[in-house]
Amino acid sequence: MKAELLAPIGGKPHLIAAVNSGADAVYMGGVAFNARVFAENFSDEELPEAIRYAHAHGVKVYMTLNTLVRDDELARAFEYANYVYGLGIDGLIIQDLGLARLLHKYLPELPLHFSTQGTLYNKEALPAARALGIRRVVPARELSLEEIKELSDAAAATDPPIEVEVFVHGALCMCYSGQCQMSRLLGQGSGRSGNRGTCAQPCRQAYTDESGKTYYALSPKDLCLVNHIPELISAGAASFKIEGRIKSPEYVAVVTRIYRKYIDKYDSLLREFGAEEAAAKYEVDEKDLMMLRRVFNRGDFTEGYLFENPGEDILSGASPKNQGIFLGRVVALIDSENKVTEADERAAVRGALRRGKVLACISMDKAAKEMGAYLTSGDGLEFRSEEKEYLVSNPAGGVTTYVKDIGDDCYIIGDFDKEVSGGDLVYKVTDSKLAEEALDMAERKLPATMQFTAREGQYPTLVMTDVRAGYSAEITADYKVEKANRTPTDAERIEDSLRRLGDTTYTTGMTGIDVQIDDGIMMPLSQVNRMRREAADELLDNRLRAVINSRTAKLDRTRIDDIKESEGLGTNALDASIYPAKIRGNKAKPVPIEEFMDRYKNGNTDASEIPYVLNVSKGKLDKYLEENFDEIAGVVRDAGILIGNLGWLARFKDAGVPVYADYGLNVFNNQAKLFIEELGAELYMPSHETDVKDERGIPLMITEHPIEAERLVDRKGEAHRVERSDSGDKTLIY
Repeated sequence: MKAELLAPIGGKPHLIAAVNSGADAVYMGGVAFNARVFAENFSDEELPEAIRYAHAHGVKVYMTLNTLVRDDELARAFEYANYVYGLGIDGLIIQDLGLARLLHKYLPELPLHFSTQGTLYNKEALPAARALGIRRVVPARELSLEEIKELSDAAAATDPPIEVEVFVHGALCMCYSGQCQMSRLLGQGSGRSGNRGTCAQPCRQAYTDESGKTYYALSPKDLCLVNHIPELISAGAASFKIEGRIKSPEYVAVVTRIYRKYIDKYDSLLREFGAEEAAAKYEVDEKDLMMLRRVFNRGDFTEGYLFENPGEDILSGASPKNQGIFLGRVVALIDSENKVTEADERAAVRGALRRGKVLACISMDKAAKEMGAYLTSGDGLEFRSEEKEYLVSNPAGGVTTYVKDIGDDCYIIGDFDKEVSGGDLVYKVTDSKLAEEALDMAERKLPATMQFTAREGQYPTLVMTDVRAGYSAEITADYKVEKANRTPTDAERIEDSLRRLGDTTYTTGMTGIDVQIDDGIMMPLSQVNRMRREAADELLDNRLRAVINSRTAKLDRTRIDDIKESEGLGTNALDASIYPAKIRGNKAKPVPIEEFMDRYKNGNTDASEIPYVLNVSKGKLDKYLEENFDEIAGVVRDAGILIGNLGWLARFKDAGVPVYADYGLNVFNNQAKLFIEELGAELYMPSHETDVKDERGIPLMITEHPIEAERLVDRKGEAHRVERSDSGDKTLIY
């Protein structure tokens, strides 16, 4: 199976870059309800043309409505989904269970993709996803290759099958997506919630542990899985997703182009050799890896949790920002106290010295140069005294305005502040030529064939076919072919006119045109040109119309108003104030399921306690529940159990255990509460986004990363407790 390549779109330049770099599909946000509200995004006026542009080039469009939605916003979110559905989008990426319930109920043909914000990570959650009509799931980025395969196999066996989409490149969250409260609560409450699309990225800040060490304890490197395309395809991944809706158009172009190259490369190997031999022959060029680093990297890349827990190796190290590529070392400085040699005596040098700046002589690293590293005026450089031994918050450096090659891989560059020192490591963090290189691309064209027929005394015809879509357009001229009085029209001239598709989205390549004409006829080329233009226009209209016609018509105003009234949108609001006193008055005390079972075995259970399953049970807790399920179900059948993830909710319910929905399910509105009840559960604790009080405390993060510190102090001086989960394989930050 050839996986779909899915590229991120921040605005129109990103869209053009993704389409022309080979994306099969793009995902983009509108004016609201998307998890990247700080991206450029598309206004309601811009969206139709953006969608048309993508579809005209054979690219699918997925819209993001992947935030939690308040009750008073549900009607607007539902109407917006209906609006983009009518524009012909190919899928809607969502997180909110309540919005998903509404869309599946009233727009059942709209393909819904369950966002990674939904914290789905095991096959046990698939029945709940199926109940929402989900066509595709985007599981947690913490899944291993083995877990991706297990989920994909189970998803493919559902009826109808569910696709699995995996992130392959870009920024990672330290916390399981959807479970992070750090941005919203850090520093007495910034209010900028990741679940509401306004994450302030506190994970990219420095923290101080109990020993006094200050470092970027929560900042991961970016993911890069281009080396593992064969394994991911073998594991059943249907779509490869690139992260980066707030990155640059050149980032989108470079990353999309490289992943397109290697998806196609492996597909070619697969068809020629079969899976085992193709995987053995698959190899990524080091220069392509260097190109990925050039466009953006946080201290190189990570494979995340694909094969094992990388521990400290996942951290970005000295800086949470783009760390660029290593160029070499400063071997000498020229400042006002140095004598300027005759060879260097030019206006740029003299001007720098007059301004109190310095020029640096650097020795280029040979390995970096072999991989395509270079220096040019306009590059942004950073000078670091010792690699990754300190925090690079305000490094020395700047934009170089002067570059002189003095031979032996040495360059004089300038000019910079005097913080530059001999022996400093030199990194290029912005590349003046990269944007030009990356965005210099040919427009993507769709393959088409043409069959032109002209017989004397008859009206000529042109049949043009969209090869991929299978649609054809037949144009008949209003001119009867005549015998030539002088010079006849030959097939070559007609073919040349037909091939001039210009700014249309079609190309016939070097072949694809079949011209059948009688000898000695006269055929005006103006007629041929008109037929070509009309055929191309009709073919494109057919392609675009097919997308719209494949969808059920969007709901009209009257129907929407009826739905709003019948569902009580905006009036039937979730009352978070009544929780958690829902169970046994105010006496219910949540206890981790492992601790509850230990107490039961020791005869120490308390009637006021209720066991709970942590929101993220992937790994040891899932294994513990699976291996001891019958015993656990028997013990908790009277008390009931709190479940914070979709995976175990149905399993315990089917075993006759009263199930109570916990905060990890992010129930944020009354529609989500109704969905939980339809699954057979009772809401105990809504999303912490509602500011509900929880005696367990509110975890700022749940992460796979084994943080060694017991306490982390943020830049505002607030201390945060770090604990390991009862299962021992998760870290919780409070």
